[in-house]
Amino acid sequence: MPECDFRRDIAWAGQAACILEAAAPKVGNVNRFHDFADCSLEDFLLSALALGQPLGRAHRQSVGETVLQAIAATRRVVASNTNLGMVLLMVPLAKAWGQMTDGSYHPYPVGKGRSKKELMAEVSKVLNGLTVEDTRAVYEAIRLATPSGMGQVEAHDIYREEVPQITLLAAMQLAAGRDLIAGEYATGYRLTFAMGGPMLLRSLRQGLELPEAIAQTHLYLLSRYQDTLIARKTGNEAVTEVQHRARQAWKAGGWTTANGREAVKQLDSWLRQQGKMLNPGATADITAAALFWLLLEGGPEFWRRSRPAAGSK
Repeated sequence: MPECDFRRDIAWAGQAACILEAAAPKVGNVNRFHDFADCSLEDFLLSALALGQPLGRAHRQSVGETVLQAIAATRRVVASNTNLGMVLLMVPLAKAWGQMTDGSYHPYPVGKGRSKKELMAEVSKVLNGLTVEDTRAVYEAIRLATPSGMGQVEAHDIYREEVPQITLLAAMQLAAGRDLIAGEYATGYRLTFAMGGPMLLRSLRQGLELPEAIAQTHLYLLSRYQDTLIARKTGNEAVTEVQHRARQAWKAGGWTTANGREAVKQLDSWLRQQGKMLNPGATADITAAALFWLLLEGGPEFWRRSRPAAGSK
């Protein structure tokens, strides 16, 4: 494949988004301060590096093909599922961005205006163009990733239907009520464009450095929407309690106030009492997608403008 077909800007944005999101101090997740017994921050960092080649060619390939390549590359370097949700969300964004841009970065401010509207329209085209072949490749990728808490459903089950007969968008629409990632496909990335990205930018304007702005965005989304990964693993009662506690931490100010930071600390400790059972991973995937969008627009300058000051950590 000719070198000109590889988009370094998209590859960089995807790798950077995964690295920055993983390292940020999000509650209940692996981050720069916490690992899980079967998964460390280093696993997430190596997984991020593995996505560069597939994402950089996403605009020239089908969504399903790119998703499968990305998960296969990930499983070559880590033993557990670190990024299935992020990959499923990032690939359509990468394909849309690659089809509508030439690789140059947009001037500031990012995250709004014409480029946002154009990207939303292009994402809609990508989603509506998804095929049955995309479904087959994504089903294979999901089986390869072996995510937690998938369960089974009566129709079009990933583990029982070897040869799916519906488009990937239709499959996601069927799952939208029980999965945040599927819901993004079904709604044209409503949470990413209307909630995640704007909250991340708002948090930066409030003076938070990027790692804490990412964590603040994650907390906000967790307070507004029940994390479907937790729901699949533990049931409605537990996920309702998680959302309630997240709302209390958000009302206290989250990362923007002393009381909020204490509430965040308590929430994080409570979530970790059961290992990774209460890991709000679906919410983290939406946060990563929002960050990916802003990095696509702003490029390395977005990081340089929002990185922590030297010596502040």
